[in-house]
Order: sequence, then C-alpha cells, then structure tokens
Amino acid sequence: MNLNEDSLSAALVDVRHAYRLLWDFQKRCLHTMKFVAQQFPDRQFYQWQNNVVNAVPPGRSDPTSNWAWDFLPLHNCSLLYTRAGEERWHPVVDDWLLEVRLVVDTGWDMPDERLEPDPASFPSVDKTETILSIMVSKCIEQVPEKANWLRNVWGETPWPSEKGKADESGITYLADGYIEACQIDVPLSELITKEAIKAFCERTKREFSQRLGIDFQRIAPSD
Repeated sequence: MNLNEDSLSAALVDVRHAYRLLWDFQKRCLHTMKFVAQQFPDRQFYQWQNNVVNAVPPGRSDPTSNWAWDFLPLHNCSLLYTRAGEERWHPVVDDWLLEVRLVVDTGWDMPDERLEPDPASFPSVDKTETILSIMVSKCIEQVPEKANWLRNVWGETPWPSEKGKADESGITYLADGYIEACQIDVPLSELITKEAIKAFCERTKREFSQRLGIDFQRIAPSD
C-alpha cells in the first residue's frame, strides 16, 4: 500500500487509538487474572511467562533484532502461583500449581518458528476468540530432589487441552508422569463483573476438587 503524508497521518491517529485501547485492555486483563488467583487459597505469585515468544527484551539488547511480538508479551501468557514458603518452587506430593493463562487471539499461528508470524495470515478476528484458562497441576508422586515447578513441571508438561478434549463439564484432564492436571477455558467476554469471575472460579474449584482431590474450601480474599 502506498502512503502519502495525509494517509500516514490518518493511520497514525488509528495507531494512537490502538495503543490507548491496548493499555486499557491489558490493565483490565491484569486485574482479572489477579482476581482469579485470589479466589484460590494459599497461593502466592511464583512466575510469569509468555507462552509463544520471548518477553520484552532487556535494556542492554538491541530491540531492532527482536520480533514485534516480543513487545506484546501479554498476548499469550501464563501467571503461575504456588504455596507459600522458602521451598515453594519444589513440588511435593499433594502440592499443586495454579496457572492462569490469557490467550488474546486464538487465531495465533506460527507454522515456522524461524519466521515471525504475520497477523495478515491469521483467521478473521470475528472467527477467533479471546479466552482465559485456569489450570491446576497436582503432584501425585515424589519428584527429583532438585526439580522445580517452572522447569521440570510446567516447562515439560503439556496443557491438558493439547492432549485431550474437554468433557461435558468443559474440563480437560491430563495424567502425565508424576503430575495430574485439569484445565477449563472461558471466553473473556463472559467475565464482565467480579461476581461473574467468582462464579466461574467457584465452579472451577468444585470440578477440580472432584477430579484432583484438592480441598479448595478455604475462603480466599475477596479483593
């Protein structure tokens, strides 16, 4: 497309609108993900990770050598929460990891990891979704002494949805080595209010409790 000064100025107006909209969206997403985590007892923030590309490059690196996606790290990210304590990074039997995952666009596609994905090749945005997922991974067998949740469990265990399909309740279950896990997805558009988020989390805890044998009955903070 050829741009002249007028058309470029108009396009940059759209860009400024988009940046402000993106800020507002990401701010709301961060609040929502934090509020979801607060509905689960005894969990503290552990780590966050972009699931498909690198996070924002550090200040010592040349940003022009990175993908533009690296500067949109929330577009597919997970926030991980473990129990409190000095060794909370190390899984023990009956311990569990909470993952709150945001997928901004289910149309994301990276057929070749050597090439930066081009959104022009993605499906139309009206045919894709923005979803939030809750995953709980429970340790059911003793793990190696130096193993940690991030590298040896989260980094090596697939999401349940990668290996199976959801049942009639919308729950996907996975057993993999010394871990069993459950996943449930919801369109972000359904989590409009705090009441809606609480209801979704209560349903999640009931379903996960039945499948994983975890007691989620303790009351979590409301704010």
